Amino acid sequence: MRRKIMSVLLTTVMAGTMVLGSACSAGGSARKTVENIRGMDISSYISVQQGFDELNRQENTDQYGFRDSDGKIIRNQDFFNFLADQGMNWVRIRVWNDPYDKDGNGYGGGNNDLKKAITMGKWATKAGMRVLIDFHYSDDWADPARQTAPKAWQKFNGDADKTADAVKTFTTESLEDLIKEGVDVGMVQVGNETNNGIAGVEASGNWTGNVDKVYAAGCDAVHEVAEKHHSTILAAVHFTDPQNDTQMGYADNLNAGKVDYDVFATSWYPYWHGTAESITKDLEAIAQKYDKKVMVAETSYANTLTDYDGFENTVSDGTNDEGDGTVYPFTPDGQAKSFHSALKAALDVKGKDGKTAGLGAFYWEGAWNGLMDLSSISGDKKITAISEERKIWDSAGCGWTSSYSHDYDPTQTNGTAGGCVIDNQSFFGPDGKVLDSIKCFSEDYDGTQEIRQDLRVKEVKMNQSEVGELDPATELTADILGRAKVYYENGSRATVDVDWNQDDIDAYEKARSGGKDYGKTFTIKGRVDGTDVSEDVKLLYPNLLKNGDFETADFTDWKTDGDGFDIETDSNNVYKGHNTLHFYSDSDFSFTLSQTVEAPEPGYYQASMITSGQLMGSDDYATIAAYADPDSDYTDSRGTLNGWQAWNKQTADTVTITQDMIDKGKNKIAVEFGVKAAAKSWGAIDEVRLEKVG
Repeated sequence: MRRKIMSVLLTTVMAGTMVLGSACSAGGSARKTVENIRGMDISSYISVQQGFDELNRQENTDQYGFRDSDGKIIRNQDFFNFLADQGMNWVRIRVWNDPYDKDGNGYGGGNNDLKKAITMGKWATKAGMRVLIDFHYSDDWADPARQTAPKAWQKFNGDADKTADAVKTFTTESLEDLIKEGVDVGMVQVGNETNNGIAGVEASGNWTGNVDKVYAAGCDAVHEVAEKHHSTILAAVHFTDPQNDTQMGYADNLNAGKVDYDVFATSWYPYWHGTAESITKDLEAIAQKYDKKVMVAETSYANTLTDYDGFENTVSDGTNDEGDGTVYPFTPDGQAKSFHSALKAALDVKGKDGKTAGLGAFYWEGAWNGLMDLSSISGDKKITAISEERKIWDSAGCGWTSSYSHDYDPTQTNGTAGGCVIDNQSFFGPDGKVLDSIKCFSEDYDGTQEIRQDLRVKEVKMNQSEVGELDPATELTADILGRAKVYYENGSRATVDVDWNQDDIDAYEKARSGGKDYGKTFTIKGRVDGTDVSEDVKLLYPNLLKNGDFETADFTDWKTDGDGFDIETDSNNVYKGHNTLHFYSDSDFSFTLSQTVEAPEPGYYQASMITSGQLMGSDDYATIAAYADPDSDYTDSRGTLNGWQAWNKQTADTVTITQDMIDKGKNKIAVEFGVKAAAKSWGAIDEVRLEKVG
């Protein structure tokens, strides 16, 4: 049943402000005008508070808990009032159907059942905030890697029609309970990061045949409940991995299946999902093509790289700490600026009418803390403390997952059961006290404000740049030389500009422009925060191959044979520039590309290429060869691939060109490269070169 659009969905956008609803909220009071959504997922709050309470009981103290700026303990209603006072106007709360085993032990991650959602929803409503209910339609985490049906629905065996009926019933009954309790539900997510399915129903082919039935059932339930209560509740769908250019495909499938949703939402984690500007671009394309509202449903950012609770974090030094979107330091100031960039990315989206189509953004789990600060202890003391913490993570459900979840979700083992994986992305420090970064929720925060810290430099390291070796056609600049990582004593980290020695750069440029010193390595010195740094740059011989970087976006100048390869543009799978050769096939495949050029002078010449990916067969290989005489003996270089973005340089045997060969016109060198692979193999080849090496 479709809702009556004109009489129910009274939504207008004026000067970036969305006015939601008719006259009444669920509690009967007049609805407030909601400006841009400055929200936070608060799902784990009750479980974390229960963890603090258990620590206080064990140690007969009251020192553990969330604290305001003055250090005062705040809990329950006071905690939600405090969030609203900071400028937060929405909260997001996930709901799992039945996150407990047969003995009543919770699966962890907040043990987020409907009862908890009602409790937190009432606190949020009383504090003046609106509520987004995030139905996972699972008993535990739902994301692209797992959409496990709730225990009660597993008897459906992924049947789309039966699952759709169950989703509609569960959504309807849950919303009725929330509204009856006075929770101001303004939006509902029908599924969580449902890239590959929902509620145990796997996506395949045209989603209209299976997955879209489930989406449609959930969205219809949302609208029918809203119409019954004479209010507006927006139905949202939620996807992730926007960096893979797949978001429009999901929107196309939803349209083909006639899913009646209101909001297209995406996750945006800067270390995985590209720049904030790219999110605006992707969401705007959807908003304009299908006349939908859009938003960022999840984002977060580390305020330090220190781990507090002894359980490894999602973002740490060397793990998920790089990415196109990680443009801010890992400090409270960087955390605030990153959230503001997510908010701006959404609000910058324009719809068909040129007005704002973006609703805003939600920060993910900004109050999920690790209970204890173990960062300053080690050895047996730390092992003992983590063991005691683990008991609380299990009993309160405030860890990422508990030891009881394995029977339901086999991907969660005792090895993964444990604490908070984002304690360094919380807006509350390890002592529970709020950080100044929470100012980013204020309507007055503009992103140019600086949240100051007393930061003392511990170490400076050069950022891993792409410099190393440069083609003589490339001018050496400060941008190419890269930036430095500055580590501070409190665990924060920033990536900063380097004051590079211009004389060193000029010496390199003189050699490059003069066509001399090919093969020589130049040391470029610099200084940052009082510390000397340097980068070594090798001036390569010119690449004799044309279009070896595929920047023409095609295979101009190459002779091709075989299949399973194409050009990939502006993705995370490009080594340098904008384009790379990408390969994949559902069946066994092989291909070669070749090019013949003249060597201009006597010397030794070598062909090389940069590879990454995965070969699925035991006899698979990537190959490159170079030879001057096709009738002579030569050996191709065969190698394997090392994984996603694990770039490796593969070289061929050198070719010798003499003056006599040049005089006789036998100075042509042929370069041939390619892949022989089993089905499902994938990867990329970039920067194919032939250069003089001596």
